[in-house]
Amino acid sequence: MMTSMNKIIDSKKGQALVELTLLFPLMVLLVYGSIEIGNVISIYVGLTHTTREGANLVSRGTDGNTALDAIIASAAPTIRNDNLTQWKIVYSKIIQDPAIPCAQAPCTYKITSQIVRGSMGESSKIGAVNQTVTLQGINNVGPGQTFHAIEIFYDYSPNVLTYVGNDLINKTFYDRTIFTNVSAS
Repeated sequence: MMTSMNKIIDSKKGQALVELTLLFPLMVLLVYGSIEIGNVISIYVGLTHTTREGANLVSRGTDGNTALDAIIASAAPTIRNDNLTQWKIVYSKIIQDPAIPCAQAPCTYKITSQIVRGSMGESSKIGAVNQTVTLQGINNVGPGQTFHAIEIFYDYSPNVLTYVGNDLINKTFYDRTIFTNVSAS
């Protein structure tokens, strides 16, 4: 009787199953967390690329509405017409105020026009139409120089796959790119 009891105690037949049962939830959490991080990075890089392409288009003379249509189409499926409350794109035309010469930074600028797409409840971080603003980091500006800014706001909340994403990431993405007019040579 004692030898059969020792065989049961020394048996390792169920050990792998117990270890797998204990580790499986952790492995699933790691897999979904990796997918979440990859999704966040993919969306953020796509939005950054979208702002750059949009600012590039308008700085080369493309109409603001046409440029916004093009960048919205290129940002699909992240930005699309059936999730308008999840994103907002703001195009701002900004001109250095010639009435206030810019000898050194920061210069003052006037927002002359804006085009907004999407209905997310965010406002432009640059400013509103006819507002005088300063833009940090832009130096050597000529009088009346024109700039084109594209801002994108995106609410990632509906895309969250895991609980991990709820605690670790800011779910409102923002990106901005500013280009000056490109002169034809």
